[in-house]
Amino acid sequence: MVIDLTLACGEYDLTYALHTGLVRPSGIDLNVLTYESPDRQCRMMRYVDFDICEMSLGSYLASRKHPDLYPFTAITVFPHRRFRHSYMFKHSGISSTNPGDLEGKKIGLRTWQTTAGIWMRGIAQEQYGLDLTSVEWYTDDTEDVQLTIPDKFNVQRISEDRNIEEMLVSGDLDGAFYPARLSSVKHKKGAEHIFEDPFLEEQRYYEETKHFPLMHTVVIRDTLLEKYPWIATNIYKAFSEARDICLQKLEDPRWTALAWAQEHLDHQQKVLGTNPWPYGLVPSNQRTLDKLLDYAYDQGLTPKKYSPEDLFATSTLDPEIEGKEYVSGK
Repeated sequence: MVIDLTLACGEYDLTYALHTGLVRPSGIDLNVLTYESPDRQCRMMRYVDFDICEMSLGSYLASRKHPDLYPFTAITVFPHRRFRHSYMFKHSGISSTNPGDLEGKKIGLRTWQTTAGIWMRGIAQEQYGLDLTSVEWYTDDTEDVQLTIPDKFNVQRISEDRNIEEMLVSGDLDGAFYPARLSSVKHKKGAEHIFEDPFLEEQRYYEETKHFPLMHTVVIRDTLLEKYPWIATNIYKAFSEARDICLQKLEDPRWTALAWAQEHLDHQQKVLGTNPWPYGLVPSNQRTLDKLLDYAYDQGLTPKKYSPEDLFATSTLDPEIEGKEYVSGK
């Protein structure tokens, strides 16, 4: 039996083999649709437009309180990760060398539940001593999932005629924890990185914590999981196969336009190992997911600290598919 399903996800090197059809999940005729994160997520959250969808972990965690409104369940696939020290910014007139120096100041966010923001707030508090309750937080977008943010956090929405970058450059904000690079930082026009060398800071953070922050997961409509429970495992395996193809291609420097591709790959493997993109609940993912769940609960995103069993399709918690690790050259 073959069933027709739609998958909405970003077109990354890790998912490219799914977009091209080089990888096809068993028993599924998969129509892969390319959408940017905001559009894809909005359509899934509001209308459940897709059978399968790549989704922000922050919004997914917030949605679990209302399963009737958000009838989908994740699998243990994490197609997007990113270190976030490079996305902590400050106004150029602010004297600070780490996020802890923004105590009592004004910091901009995209939304409270944006996964990048959860990680940056958590890291700023845990690693650098920032009291999150002392900050005036400003958001410039609508929350995907309606939240009741604890009163101890001072969070307010900016007016529609302004944006976080503009307010940072003008000095109306002292800092920003934002999920995207800011052009004003790149061109040195009124804003800059908090860290003098965020790339080195991110490596130091990984060496100390072993966390490569999880950003996205993949969700499947509950009605489909109830009718065809085997879908979860087959989609998991398809994402794993696409990832393995990607990692194999990275070994060929002709695959990319980067001039020093091999040198960058060698450095990455030295710091992060041969596969920094494991799926399943391998120990590294369990540890990093547990940290994200701590932050989400502490910041009022979830009513309790969830366990993996609260979040993921049971079959993708099976130890037999948990450690599908890619080994260079095999």
